[in-house]
Order: sequence, then C-alpha cells, then structure tokens
Amino acid sequence: MATVIEQPEQQTFLHKVLHFSIIPKDDEKQAIRIRRFLMAAAAYTLCIILAYVSYLASIMEWRGVAGALILFPLINIILYVIFRTGLNLRMRDPSLTAIQICAAVLVTMYAMYFAHESRGVLLLIYVVAFLFGIFRLDTRGFLYVSVFTFVTYSLDLFLLYQYRPQGINFKMELVQLFCFAVVLVAFSVIGGYISGIRIKLNKSLSIIKEMSIRDELTGAYNRRHIMEHLENERQRVSRGGARFAVAMLDIDHFKAVNDTLGHLAGDDVLRGTSDVIRNNLRSVDLFGRIGGEEFLLVMTQTDIKGAMLCAERVRAAIEQRRFPNIGTDFKVTVSLGLTDYGGNEKIDAMIARADKALYRAKDGGRNRVEYDSGTYPEIETNDSFLKYSREEIANENECFNS
Repeated sequence: MATVIEQPEQQTFLHKVLHFSIIPKDDEKQAIRIRRFLMAAAAYTLCIILAYVSYLASIMEWRGVAGALILFPLINIILYVIFRTGLNLRMRDPSLTAIQICAAVLVTMYAMYFAHESRGVLLLIYVVAFLFGIFRLDTRGFLYVSVFTFVTYSLDLFLLYQYRPQGINFKMELVQLFCFAVVLVAFSVIGGYISGIRIKLNKSLSIIKEMSIRDELTGAYNRRHIMEHLENERQRVSRGGARFAVAMLDIDHFKAVNDTLGHLAGDDVLRGTSDVIRNNLRSVDLFGRIGGEEFLLVMTQTDIKGAMLCAERVRAAIEQRRFPNIGTDFKVTVSLGLTDYGGNEKIDAMIARADKALYRAKDGGRNRVEYDSGTYPEIETNDSFLKYSREEIANENECFNS
C-alpha cells in the first residue's frame, strides 16, 4: 500500500526535475522578475572581475577579492532559490529590489575596506546597483536605500580611519563622501521620477489592454480574448488541471426586438443580459460576447453537472430581468447549449458541440438549457437533469429569500 501511495509522488518529482527550467514558463510575472535578477547577477560577475583586476594591479588586497568571489555567488544562489520556489511572493515587493540593492551595497562595502587607490572606482558599483531600482522603487524607496548606502559607506570610512589610518587620505575621502551623497540624492530624485513615468505608462498600457479585450457595448470580453482563455484552459487540463465547460447563450427572438423596437432597445437588452450573466457567474468563470446576440460562458473547475446548474441559474435570472426603459413588463429569454471539455480535442470541436446543443434548445421551444457532453457521450437526453437543476435553483432562491 505504501508503495502505491509513494509512486505518484516520485513520478511527480521526476516530472518536475525533467521539465525544470531556469526561468519559469507558467508564470509571466515571475519570469520577468527572474530575468531582471539574472541581469543583476551578470552585473555582479563584472564586479568580481573588476575586483580581481584591482588585485592584480596591487590596489586591492586578496581578502577583498575573496569576499566578493564568495559572497556575491552565495547571495545570488539564495535569492534565486527564493525566486524559483515562490517565497518572494510572500513579500510586499516580490521583486526584492531593495533587498538585492542592499545586499550588493554590503558586499561592495566589504571589498572597499580592503581597497586602496581603487576605492573611488568601486563607488561606481553602487551606481550600477541603483540602476536596477528604476524597475521598482519610487522616490521614497530610492531615498531609503540611499540613506542605507550612505551610512554603510560612512561606516567603512570610519573603520578605515580607526584601524587603517595610514591607507587613506582623510580630506580626499571627505570630499568623495560629499560628492557621493550628492550623487545619491540626485539619483533618488531622477530615478524616482523615471519610475513614476514607468508606473503611469504601465497603468495606461493596462487600460489600453483592457479596452482591447472588452466588447465596448456590453463590457463582456470579446471573441479573441475568450478564445485565448479557452486555449489556456485546454492546456491547463492537459497538465492535470480540473475540467471546464462552456455554454453558448443566444437571446431568443432578438432580431424581432431590433426590428420592432429599434437598435437602442436591442442595445439595452444586450447590456442587461450581460449584467445578469456577470452577476450569476462565479469569480473563477468568465464570459464574452462572440457576435450579435450570442455569448460564450466559460465555467472552470467544474463538471457537466455543476456547469448545468450555473447555466440554469443564468437562464432563470435573465427570464426574471425586466427592462423598464423598453416597457414595464418587457423581458427576454435565452437558450443555452452546454458542453464540457472531453480531453484531447480542439477548442473548435468543443464549441461546435455547444453550438449543436444550442440549436437543440431552440428547436425544443427556446428558454431552456441543452447539453452535449464530451465526457459522457452516452447521455442522450437531459430533461430529467434539467428538471433537477431548476429545482436546485428554486431551492437556492427560497433559501436566499427566507
């Protein structure tokens, strides 16, 4: 029995090992963070080379090079493990920008303690570290890191003055410290300003992206986005995720509404229908308008029975909706064709099955839900289950109203 239980775990671990990648492929934001981290790691490698060149030129002691050679890789390994395991997601700043900069500052401070004439050159490393702050830090964040950097550099000079006074020109170091403080303040202000522009740009891009995936009239997702989402769901299921279902929804006699009452009334019906759908789906579900009076509902992490309950709830809610702008008692009904993902099939085949079920719903008198299951093809009729679904919805409404 123990062997049977452990085998799937061993297979899962082996699968993860065989499919491991330095940059994750299933999380775009984490991938961006790790790419930036690797850029910083490459910059640290150049700093190690700079320290070694300083040692060869006899302007840095071997202890400074050894410290950089040990500490920089060690810190980078620890940070990479934190990123790759997702521990960074628990932090307020998942990019760990301030932590990475402060770590680089501390290692540089250590190396500078053992430097001689190259101490002024090593100050440039601080500037390189600060450049990565533009990706994340605002002006306040830059100032916090600047204060930390200024304090550590001042501490470095104090220790040198106490224990190695023969190795420093105190007046020159004070001038360097003052210039360094000016650079830090200027970098904080300018870097924060650039970061602010980046934030505004990202917000604008988010608005543009949202507009590009939404239907202007109803606020529902457009056909392109809903199809992309379906493909993502299909890939998720192929990796072992929970199943999902779709429902084609068509407003009954919508053409008659447009022809007799006008397009403004038709637009009102489309918006109202969209609102009802939105209010009766779960937070993990989504829907889109795929053309005319047709909507496509995507219900994730559910089987055909759960999807049927959801579809029936939407149908019943739309039937109860009134449109006072058109008429006091004016209402519309909808027909839905439902199906679930059968596995190892194309999305087009799934939608064709839902469309087939939708036509059955219309041929059956409209204002009803029909399904064509991809998981259970032996099911021929759903009248009994439809009755059960309506009873379940009625029970939910009674509980809500009591």
